[in-house]
Amino acid sequence: MEQNLLRTQGVVVAVEGDYARVEYARQSACGGCQSASGCGTGALSKLFSSTSNAPLTVINQLNAKVGDKVVLTLDESIVVRHAFMAYGLPLIGLFIGAVTLKALASTILEGSETLLDWAAVFGGGAGLLLGWWITRRFYRPLLPHISEVVG
Repeated sequence: MEQNLLRTQGVVVAVEGDYARVEYARQSACGGCQSASGCGTGALSKLFSSTSNAPLTVINQLNAKVGDKVVLTLDESIVVRHAFMAYGLPLIGLFIGAVTLKALASTILEGSETLLDWAAVFGGGAGLLLGWWITRRFYRPLLPHISEVVG
């Protein structure tokens, strides 16, 4: 099975024990798209994306020194997992919370449709917050690693 790896280059700006702080240029996903210049999403990404370097702390298993150019590598499948935990789990919590609280309220409150709608709103909000909390509390994302010291 072949791994799809995402790669980017950066510069080591600090070494702290077994870790290195690496500055790399953030890239928009629109950069590789051939219609980015005529696309509204491409224009918005240029407007809201930062062009500054963002330092990232990674394990320094290759003993890179300050000033070294390095290649950071991350398995593409991990990005999908990160996206699910960041967006999918809270969204699933929103739906489950809304449906559950509305169903519970309908058995207790026989009557007002407005109260049932408010129960769905509060249940959805609680489910969203619960999904977000679970992600923040228990999920530890894997960071890119230094796969090569260029110079």
